[in-house]
Amino acid sequence: SLAERSNTSCSNTRSPHKLTMRSIALIAMAAFAVRESEAFATLKPPRLSPRHSRSQQPSLLFSPDLSVPEVAAAATSLPAPLLAASAAPNALASAVVAYLHYAGFLLSGVCLTAERLTLKEGMGKADDNVLSIADSLYGVAGLVIVVTGYLRATQFGKGWEFYAHEPIFWLKLTLLAVAGAASFFPTAIIIQRALRQRDAGEASIPPMSPRLVARMTSIVNAELLALASIPLTATTMSRGIGYAEWLPWQVGALPPALALGGLGYKYINEALSWKEEEGEKRAAE
Repeated sequence: SLAERSNTSCSNTRSPHKLTMRSIALIAMAAFAVRESEAFATLKPPRLSPRHSRSQQPSLLFSPDLSVPEVAAAATSLPAPLLAASAAPNALASAVVAYLHYAGFLLSGVCLTAERLTLKEGMGKADDNVLSIADSLYGVAGLVIVVTGYLRATQFGKGWEFYAHEPIFWLKLTLLAVAGAASFFPTAIIIQRALRQRDAGEASIPPMSPRLVARMTSIVNAELLALASIPLTATTMSRGIGYAEWLPWQVGALPPALALGGLGYKYINEALSWKEEEGEKRAAE
């Protein structure tokens, strides 16, 4: 009929129109994506007035001179897909390094707790074996913490330019140095006893004296206290609390170096020169 022909004609007339509009829309969206991609690739940090200083806010994103509000404004001004794509290349590596860093601290706490619970008067051969295993794992955990911490500070975190001027970052390293240096005494004693047990063969060596047990217990307690304080320094440091642009990294690195070197020498020398009194040996036996 004439009406059906008219409807068919109108339908055929509208179809090319719809197709054209959709094509134009798709082309426009593609052009917008290309333009935004080029703009993101050539994005430069804005020039800030002298009133903006890193001592007011820590550097976080593009430039050391950006403040937190400016970083937020810059981030929200970019399309979400482009911003997500910019973080994708190092996101997995950063996550793995962070996971290993946290796992290292967790393993350190477990090992120190095991040592603390094992230390007691009248320990036997099995207790010495537990101490040896826990101390060995503690050393591995410390190595993981140091390596992943270096990578986070220089590659995946806020950048060395931020951490170098953050006093709490250096306080964190000082606590880590204290815990590491204090561990030299228990490690040296455990190694000495392991060598004596190897030379003794199947026979059991005399247990630690009460004085030695008390000394090792106090040192392990100090290590646990230092380790428990590190998360607090990490959370405050990451928020830029105490950030000081004027602080040279050489000054910040001095306390950790002195703590590791000075305390390390003290505890190693004390362990190597430790002598059990004859009365203490007999009492332990």
